[in-house]
Amino acid sequence: MYYFTVLAFLCGVIQGLQEPRLVYPRLLEERSSDGKLVMEIHDQLTLNLEKASVAAPQLRFLKRGKESVNMMIDGREINDQLYQDGEKFATVAVSRNGTAAEMKGLVGPSYRIEPLFSMERSDSGLVPHMIYEIEQKPVIDRAIGFDDKENCPDSRETKRPKRRRGKKRRKPEPGEFVAEVFFLLDHPHFRHFKNKEDALMYICIMMNSANLRFTDVANPRVRLMVTGVEEPSGEEYVRGTEELLADSDTLPELKKYAGRKKDEFGNPDIVYLLSGRDVISKKGDEWDKNARGVGYVSGVCTDHYVALGEDLPGLYTGMITMTHELGHVLGAVHDGDGPYRYIRGHPGAKSCPWDDGFVMSYVDKGANHQIFSRCSLRQMAYVLRGKGKKCWDVASNGYNMSIQYPGNQEIIEKICEKKFPNKNVEANVIFPKDNECKLRCLHKERKGRYTRTHWLDVDTPDFTRCGRRKACIKGRCVRTWRPGPDDE
Repeated sequence: MYYFTVLAFLCGVIQGLQEPRLVYPRLLEERSSDGKLVMEIHDQLTLNLEKASVAAPQLRFLKRGKESVNMMIDGREINDQLYQDGEKFATVAVSRNGTAAEMKGLVGPSYRIEPLFSMERSDSGLVPHMIYEIEQKPVIDRAIGFDDKENCPDSRETKRPKRRRGKKRRKPEPGEFVAEVFFLLDHPHFRHFKNKEDALMYICIMMNSANLRFTDVANPRVRLMVTGVEEPSGEEYVRGTEELLADSDTLPELKKYAGRKKDEFGNPDIVYLLSGRDVISKKGDEWDKNARGVGYVSGVCTDHYVALGEDLPGLYTGMITMTHELGHVLGAVHDGDGPYRYIRGHPGAKSCPWDDGFVMSYVDKGANHQIFSRCSLRQMAYVLRGKGKKCWDVASNGYNMSIQYPGNQEIIEKICEKKFPNKNVEANVIFPKDNECKLRCLHKERKGRYTRTHWLDVDTPDFTRCGRRKACIKGRCVRTWRPGPDDE
């Protein structure tokens, strides 16, 4: 019998957050060649920002109800606004007008920033912002076992194949592993946001911030990518109340739900539930309200590919929780623990003391708590190398025509509107030769009795329909991998 270990990490409450600080961010320098910005936040903080990319080119947005709505949203529009300063662990969404800027997100591991629209601009036109300290909570852990025979081919209990004579063939390894993460938001979390775009931007800021903690993973490198979100409906996977979520009761239900919906979610590597509820954990006959999150160790690319974490929506309190849980799902146990016994050869973290206070510990001694220990880095790389090509491939490059994506036409129309601003444009897929896809943007201009047509051909975004059961992928009109309804 094989088991997955589930690790929950718990927290206590700290007191005494700093008072919010009023600031006027100012653009000091912009380098158009590489898109870098130098932003002065205040006299003690300057960010050297570079472009960030964490959203998939097209994001799934699923909404369930009497009529399910499945849309594709242009992830490039989100990425266009995202910037990061890796040294300071900052991720912000930026919109600019000259030297003035509006910023929202994280300006460090412990502080968030947002515009203050209730105040007027400064005399020089700078936008007022407030910086808030993020409530950080120390963590405690516990472990639960779950049976999973099918998805542990590398278990120590698996029979070893007989060795063949001759030269051993080396297994190919990926240079980079893109961890495709699909998000579920529960009602208490989602209702905080004005619309789906705000929710997606918040998720992407959090995920990119987590990404900065994974940059030290090597052989393969690890990059997290947001592939979509589902708006809450029945919440059939939640076990708890309107305010409380039971961690170890919810997790197996979340696993079942994500298993049924995996195809509709776009076959991600990980599903993460971001909860606005207070996560609780059973201790004997009592419930402990200090719980924060829970996830399956090495669940990536298996049926146990789920994790969950508590987060106060808009406040980024669950960012470290999410980083910690994703570390578990990607194969890391807690620092100080031995090898994960259900994966043969797992290196474990015995040589990395718990009290050193890295991400996979609940001890917070400052700088260490923002990075993974060498043991965590080694474990994640080991587990991911053993997952195989099916896991390494980026599933979001595929397209499932059995799901209707009304947002797709909206995306190509927006592309053409940018090419011909303030014009009545048309967006059409054309085929210059063979099965090549191009997007033709055109608008017509009346000149007396004549009509002049202006047009421009540009690259077609992936997943754009180009015929019955066909989609444009990498500039080619191809039959989709899964049959669906007849779409003319």
